[in-house]
Amino acid sequence: MSKNSQEPKILLDSDVVRHFINGGQILTLSKIFPNRFVMLDKVKAELCRSKSIETQVINFLSMTKVPVVPFPAQREIIVEYAQLMKKFGEGESACMAVARHQKQFIASSNLKDISAYCSLHGIHYLTTMDILLEAYNKSIFTKAECDTFILEVKSKGSILPCNTLDEFIDLQKKNKKI
Repeated sequence: MSKNSQEPKILLDSDVVRHFINGGQILTLSKIFPNRFVMLDKVKAELCRSKSIETQVINFLSMTKVPVVPFPAQREIIVEYAQLMKKFGEGESACMAVARHQKQFIASSNLKDISAYCSLHGIHYLTTMDILLEAYNKSIFTKAECDTFILEVKSKGSILPCNTLDEFIDLQKKNKKI
């Protein structure tokens, strides 16, 4: 059994997928954490409602073999999801409910939506910037490629906390996450 088959799966939320589409690196995303990313069917449906990216989402899933998993039918997850839907979007709610009850990770940059909930329930989450830093640390992207990615994502209207990878690394050191 490979090491990563024992590690928690990482539930992709729509904002991270959009960032990697906007940054022109959607097909590279799955290489950063091989065999760990999964997408809930509710997140896929949310993404595919945007006709402008539907083809890219479908191609990403089929070309990278990132599995689309059905939303679980476990009562406690459904109840949790229903409660979360009162405050959050479909994708965030689905990811948080599943991550909590199945001990999975979340890939989301919607920190204002997820951070308090994840802290309360001990859910590990990765932001787009965390994933980008991992890509750099694994030599999947150079620092220049990371900076270009950030620029591309921001130029398309998405919000990221830093303008360069070095800024993010400095921020992480300041917050003692590195």
